[in-house]
Parts: sequence; C-alpha cells; structure tokens
Amino acid sequence: MAAEAPNKLHRRLCQELAKQLSEHRVLLVFDPGQQLRPFLDDVATAPPSGKELGSLSFGEQQADWAVAGSSLYELRSQLEPHVAADLPDPLLVYLPDHHESEGRAVLLELLRAGGTFEIKLVSRARGYLREVLEPENVEQLLKRPDLTYRDIALALEQAGSGGFSQLKALFQQQLGRNSSPENAELARLWLAADGLDDAISAKGLENELQELLHSRWGLGFPVETTLAAWRQRAQRALLLHEFLHDWHGDELSAFARQSLPVGKAAEENALADVQGLRRSHAPAYIAIANRIEAELELRSLISGERPGVLGSIDTFPCEEQFLLRSVDVFLANGEYAKAQELVAARHNSFWLVGQPTDAQQARRRLQWELARTAAALGVALEQAQAQLPKAAAAVEAWLPYQAEAAQQVDGLQRRLEQQVAELTASEVEISDALEQLRGRYEALLEQQAQRFTAALQQAGWLIPGAFPQTRTWSERVQPGAGRAVVFWVDALRYEMGATLHERFSGWSRDQLSDLKLEIAQAALPSITPVGMAALLPGAERSFAVADVAGSPCSVVDGVPVGWSNDKPKRLAHLQQRVPTAVVISLVELIRSKEAVLLEKLAGTGPVVVTSTGIDHAGERDTDDNLANVRTDMQRELDTIEDAVRRLAALPLEQPLERFVITADHGFLHLPLGREPAMRIDPPDGKLFKLERRCWLGHPSAVNPSCVEIQPAALGYGQDGLSVVLPRSSGVLKAGGSLCFHHGGSSIQELLIPLLSFRCAAPGTAPEGAGKAKKQKPWPGTLVERVTNRILMVPIELPVDLLNQGKNRQTVLAAYDCKTEDLVATPIQAIDADLDTGTNRLTLTPGQPATIGLLIPGDWSGKKLYLELRDAATDLVLHKSPDLPVDLIG
Repeated sequence: MAAEAPNKLHRRLCQELAKQLSEHRVLLVFDPGQQLRPFLDDVATAPPSGKELGSLSFGEQQADWAVAGSSLYELRSQLEPHVAADLPDPLLVYLPDHHESEGRAVLLELLRAGGTFEIKLVSRARGYLREVLEPENVEQLLKRPDLTYRDIALALEQAGSGGFSQLKALFQQQLGRNSSPENAELARLWLAADGLDDAISAKGLENELQELLHSRWGLGFPVETTLAAWRQRAQRALLLHEFLHDWHGDELSAFARQSLPVGKAAEENALADVQGLRRSHAPAYIAIANRIEAELELRSLISGERPGVLGSIDTFPCEEQFLLRSVDVFLANGEYAKAQELVAARHNSFWLVGQPTDAQQARRRLQWELARTAAALGVALEQAQAQLPKAAAAVEAWLPYQAEAAQQVDGLQRRLEQQVAELTASEVEISDALEQLRGRYEALLEQQAQRFTAALQQAGWLIPGAFPQTRTWSERVQPGAGRAVVFWVDALRYEMGATLHERFSGWSRDQLSDLKLEIAQAALPSITPVGMAALLPGAERSFAVADVAGSPCSVVDGVPVGWSNDKPKRLAHLQQRVPTAVVISLVELIRSKEAVLLEKLAGTGPVVVTSTGIDHAGERDTDDNLANVRTDMQRELDTIEDAVRRLAALPLEQPLERFVITADHGFLHLPLGREPAMRIDPPDGKLFKLERRCWLGHPSAVNPSCVEIQPAALGYGQDGLSVVLPRSSGVLKAGGSLCFHHGGSSIQELLIPLLSFRCAAPGTAPEGAGKAKKQKPWPGTLVERVTNRILMVPIELPVDLLNQGKNRQTVLAAYDCKTEDLVATPIQAIDADLDTGTNRLTLTPGQPATIGLLIPGDWSGKKLYLELRDAATDLVLHKSPDLPVDLIG
C-alpha cells in the first residue's frame, strides 16, 4: 500500500480493519454487492490463488486473506488448519455475493472464534463526501444501487481536483485511466462508441449525460428514446453542421428540418468535436460518415453543384469525388491555377491520410496525386507555349528552352501517364481534363517539332552550343584524373537526365561533387545503331552512316561497327581501341555479389555500363497493351542511381571516381497511337531502313511533309545514306509502335543529356571532417526509396537493461538531408500511442509499431533521413541512413 492513503475513506477503512483484525484475529466480511472488493484489491499485496492464501497490508497491520467461492463448505475446510491455533495469524475472510444469514450455519465456528465487519459503506462515506460535495450531489451518488468503494474514491479524488461528475467517474473507471476525461473528450468518446451505454443506464446517469451534451452542443434529446438514438441524432447534427459550415452553394432544402447546434459556443464546440473525432477515433468516424452520407443521399444531392461550393473540410467521403470533379472542370477549362489551389488544399485531407494503411484511402491518394500532376502539367504547358522560340529563331535558342520549359513538360507528361496507368478507367475522375491536356501536349509537340526541324535545317543540321555526341568519349570519358565509369543508356531522354541530375544534387557534398548537366546533340537518325556507335572511341575523328555491302552500317573512324543486331561488333571496337575497358550490363551490375564485381572490375581501365530497360519498356507500349511501361522506365532511373552508389562504394585498388551518364537518343511517347492524319507516306526510292520516324536510303521522291538530309550535310561521305525525317511530330507508315518512337529530329529525340560528376573514393572524407560517430541501426526495415507522400516507418525498440521493456516517450521526425530542415512529423501510429499535440510517441520495447508521416506537397527535396529522439532528454536514439526520395506526384 502507498505510504499516503489516496483519500480519507481509504484511511478510515484501513484503521478499522486493522483494529478488528488485531482484536479478533479472524475477521469475516460479507459483501453481497461486492462494494468493498475494489478497496481490498487496492490494499492486496498478493491475491489468493487456489487453496493458497493471499496477503493484505493495512499500513502497519498485515494479514492473510481468502476469498469465498460458491461453496462455503469448501471454504471452511480450507481455513480450518489456519484457525486451529490458540492465536491464529490475522486472517480476513472475504465473502462476495454472500449474506451473513446464509453463511452463519456453515461458518458458525469461525463466527464464534472471530468477528464480522459491517461494511456500512454509505454511512462511512457520507461524512467525507459532504466535506467536498454539495448535499444533494452526495445523496444522488449514495442512492445508486450498485455503489462501490471505487465510485466513492473517484468522487473524493475528483472533488479534490475541482469538481465531481459521476459520468466522468464511470468513464475513468471503465477505461482504466488514472484521471477522468474532460468534457470534450468525454463527449467524443460517447459519440464514437456505445460500449458504455449499458453502464450509463445501469447507474442512472442519463440526465447527467443529457446535461453535458446540451451544454456542449445546445442539442436536446427525448427522454423516452434510447442512448443509441441520442448518439445517431448527435452524430448527424454535428457532421451536418460542419458540412454546411463549409458549404458555399445554394441552400440545401433537404437539411432544413435538421436539428443543428445553435449559438457561438455550441457551434465552435461542435466543429472542434467533429475534428477531434476524426483525429482520435478515425475508424469510428469513417463508419459514422459513410452511414450519414448514405442516409441523406448526399452524393447525388451535391453531384450537380458547380465547382467551388465546397471548401476544404473533410466531413463526408463523397466530397473527395466532388472536389476531384471540380478539379476536372477547372483543368478542362484551362484554369490551372485554380486547380492547383484546390489540390494543394486537399493534400492533408482526412480521407487521404486519416488512415494511411487503408486500401481505399491509398487509391484516393493516387487519384489526387494524378490531379496534382495534371495541374502542374497544365501550368507547365502554358509556360512552354509562352516561351516557345519563334519560327525565325536561331537553332541555338532551343537549348535554354529544352533545359527549362520543354523538359519540365516532358517530365510531367511522363509522370502523368504513369499515374493514369496505375488507376482503373473508372477511378480516373479527371477524364475530361486528361483529354484536354493530352491534346495540348500533342499540339505543343507538333509546334516544337516543326519549328525546331526548320531551325535545324537552316543551321545546316548542327547546333552551336550543343555538345556533339561523337566527342563524348574523347572529351568526357577519356581525359581527367581518376578512373572513369560511363553509362550508355538506351533512350535516356533529356528530361530523364534532368531527373537524375536533381537526384544527384541531393547527395551530400562528401559523396558527390562537380555535378554538371549538358545538352548533347545526337547523331541522325536518332536510333540505337547510330547513337550507340557515335559514343564509341574514334567517333570524334570520323563518323558515318553508310551503305556497306548493301546494308546500312555505322562506321566509326573508318571501321564498320554494324547495325541493329551488331552490339558485339560495337563492343569489339571498344575493346580494340581501349583494351583495358570493362563492359557490364546494368542488370548484371545490380545482381552481382560484391566479390564478383571486385574481380570483374579489378583493372585500371574505364567501366562501361549498358542499360536497355527504358527502350525495351517503350517498345512494348502499344494501343492494346495496358502494361504501365512508364513504371519500368522510372525503375530504370532508380536502378541507375543505385548502380552509381554501388560502384562508388566498391573498395577497388583503383576506385571509380569519375562518372558520365549519356544516351544514344531520346524519344516521343504518347499514351495512344497516332491518328491516321499523323501517319505519313514514306519516300520512294532505294530503301535501306524504314522506321516510324526515319527513312534511310537513296530517295527518288520525298513527301512534302518530310525533309531529306543529304549524306554530305551530316558528314557521312560519298558512301553515306540519305536520311529522310518527318518535318512534324508525325510518323511514317511503317512497322513498330504507334505510341513510342524515335529516329526523328524533334528536341525530345535529338537533344540528349550528358551528365557528369565525381564521387568520393571509399574511405575518404571531406577536408576537415573528423571521425564519424557510429549511429545505431534503425530499429526496423525501412523502404529503400520514398515514392509516396505517406511514409510508413516501422519501429521496434529493443528490450535492454536500460528500458527493461518499459514504455518510452519519443519524438520522430524526418529531415531534409541537404538543408537539415524539418520535413515531416507523424500523423498516425499503429500499435503505439501518438499525442498529435506534442508529436510524442509512446513506444513499447519489443513491440513492433508502424508510424505514418505525411511529406508536405510543397517539399521537393531529393533525400531525407529519420531521427528518433528521447522525449525527455532530446538524445538521438536512432538515425536512419539517407533515403532517396522520388515521389510519384
């Protein structure tokens, strides 16, 4: 027992029981209503178990105790050995659910030898209660038929804290809390569940509940109806009040007869309680909102309303669909800023993040991420259209345009179509906007292709200021201190190179330096056997696409290196020119064990990494293929970054320090096949190669929609082949995909990325850096890459000698690796307690928990890390490694 009694009644009972035990040695307590059981549990130091006695402590007086079961004869037999002595040890015999009259005959000898304790709980408590409560409140409490010591103890404790409520005492007792809930929390607990309705009715507390609800919301409830009916009425009133509070449309006559909170205080309380219900009782709130929405037929009621009538409150799930359709209208009308504003207001919506692990909310998040990307694409399309170089502009004006406006549009368009493919057709709520955006993008492509091709032709097919693809090996790979790695990435479009540049810019300075992104001009036609050959050593001396033995062939420094199926010839040329070079595919690099890589890359020569995943994914895309090929493209970019990280970390004798990433060509990629009007008749003449975007050979007649480039104009010599390309973004009538194609002279196909940087060798550190402090590993398995704004973080604190399995209060946060700024804090905890007011997490060592963090929509960092700190000392308990971020949307 505690050194200080919790209340005067407790102290009085201890004194009287101790006194009688001292006098009688054996004391029988008949308790048909179990009024005293909570008190005995409080003073017990060990409970009885089977035939073994328990022990009690009444301050200085200690005693054994036994609890009677259904058979008093069995109890008498159990106690006889303990009371046979002339002076038995103090023993309290507790007889719950038994009257003294029914036990007298069986326990007569015990009664004669010992004594009985008359509980008289009401008379003992009345005086103490009157010291702290008004007489009428005392009598109201003491008239309860099921009164126990616990009820009186709670009343005394609450009165000492400023006031007593039987209803609060009930909730405190039933919920097993150390303190009673405040009015707001009590109201929300009652709203969320009916678990205490029977107890409220049994104790006759309906009047107190009605007074509480009326004082809080100004609502009345008929006495003759059930508590369940009260609850449904209150739920409907509060949710409708919040919904109408954010409604900016015409009056909804269907709600005219609804009883709603009236008065400033009641209205504010109602709004706060609905928000608190969503925050603290999310599963219950979802069920309540779904039920009321269905009862009121709200989805159909608001379906015909104009965009803008709903604000940003999260009352009902149908609001999400309505707001998405509002976004659709704004986008379809070209009101991109309004759409962006509406999307931004929803990023923290309860129906998107209130239950991060809920499958339906996960699908809703995909819908809103699609809307976010669509709005961003609309804005980018307007900017790209406004900045489009004039028809008479010099070709070099297209370089800054590609570096900024054009690549932004291409990247967003690729992401948009990737997100569309992640949803079913019925889930795409912005179908009208999607059609409009696709049309605008194709129209912009057409303008870009026509103007750029005309400017390129005017400049003699050479762009001043663009890096020639044929000089990549001689000027970017071959020279420089440190061993080089070059990635030859098939179909790495410029916007993809810009994406990689953004990612690498998020690496820390001690990992990566000298990061540079250049625009290179690919060789024509922009197809793989030409572009890959142009990257070989010797191409800087001479390069041609020629007729070799009646077939098209790339010729590097006078050496034929073959065509489409002649990758071995190209690699043989590389090995002949650079015998120390090592060639490895991206797939082999990622899948190989470190020991295998150390052996394969043990030399001193450059490493060439070949990647074909982007091109292979694009070639699979057709009108009748529902596969999300853009996800595979994105995965290839992820893999390239992972490969750089792995190569830079290899403990080679000659470490890999210089990195170059470039492409053979870019591509055009549309979600649907080209319309018949965009399909162009190929030239007449001697054909060597026909693809969707280029024709190679000796033409005799060329369609006006195409342009012929003589071999001499490209430096391909007398044996060179003419290249015929569409002047537009259209395609030639040929085989191959009508969605994904390359070979032409659009900026998307011809202007490719040339990315270069240095990585620190393993074991090196920036100048002035001290020895790094070893961090404890993260207590859970983290994702390798963050791709969703809802980041679910697993945590399982280990049980150790310091915590001994006891709960620990912690603070979890995510930070930007580059700026150290705070990025995100928890919004939900599974199998842990989260105080959203203080962001404190209560974790139980040894128990796995999952914490949801929401990454803000306006954060655009490339890496983040997690820190788990002790809430009391601010000591860092665990810090995660840097996590790459590539948000889908």
